Amino acid sequence: MATQRKLIGTYRAQVVGPDGQPLLQCPDSWKGPVLERLIIPTAAECGPQFTGMPVLFASQYSPGRRWYRCNGRTQEVPLVAPGVDILGATYERDYERWECDPGGQTLCVRFHPSVVERYIQEEAHHFDFCAKYSHRDDFLVNHLFALARELESGMPNGTLFAEGLSLMIVGWLSRHYSVKPSGEVPRSGVLSARQQARIREYIDTFLEAELTVEQMAAEVGISPFYFSRLFRSSFGVTPHRYVLQMRIDRASRLLLHASGERTIADIAFATGFASQAHFTSVFKRHVGCSPARWRAGKTGPYGDDG
Repeated sequence: MATQRKLIGTYRAQVVGPDGQPLLQCPDSWKGPVLERLIIPTAAECGPQFTGMPVLFASQYSPGRRWYRCNGRTQEVPLVAPGVDILGATYERDYERWECDPGGQTLCVRFHPSVVERYIQEEAHHFDFCAKYSHRDDFLVNHLFALARELESGMPNGTLFAEGLSLMIVGWLSRHYSVKPSGEVPRSGVLSARQQARIREYIDTFLEAELTVEQMAAEVGISPFYFSRLFRSSFGVTPHRYVLQMRIDRASRLLLHASGERTIADIAFATGFASQAHFTSVFKRHVGCSPARWRAGKTGPYGDDG
């Protein structure tokens, strides 16, 4: 009978068998998506996380609550059992917290680009998702757990059967969840001049809003994963760092030129920061002094006040 490893200062731990080894282990010869069966902790928190590739969590929840903080904003995420969290390759969050009853488990499935390319080849560039939490999809959940059971039991029906399940899952995801191209798809490894101009304009227009890679990618009809690679090649930095620098630049100008009646908190919200405290921390890290000192002309390493 499977046992659950005790959590000590961790977010999730693998479900293990009587021998202490993970209950679900992909064979060394396995070339499909990587699966892990994990324990959902009764109470835990986790710092910054970044997926790096499309990831699914198919979960069997116990009653409880969870909260995610992304871009400085916290939201309570619903618990639906069985539910699927569908996360894109560029998904990141600042913080996560859980409170739930014991007994919950989740199946984590990671889709490395090389795996996706094996299954859908030329469509692989568009295999990426916009984030969905606790989404109900019985077909997807049933096939994910069928694949997990097959791998857990040593693939008694053969590699071809497990590969077939994987192909069915990837095909279903590509058909129903993958970001669809709606515009020009670059072939040169960088965004076209028109696409770069469109993205600059979009960021400038919505700088005060909660910008995401998914939204920017949708503007030019490219999957978020592919867009992030092209953006970095085109602008020399990641989308996150580019947007952050644009916010700091705009805030710097507003601090110097806006009416004195406009508070630092007003300027923080007007440039897309969730709070004055968050704005102050980021501003000091990038500029070298606080917003108040910058506004007063005492600009730390960039002025006379040192």
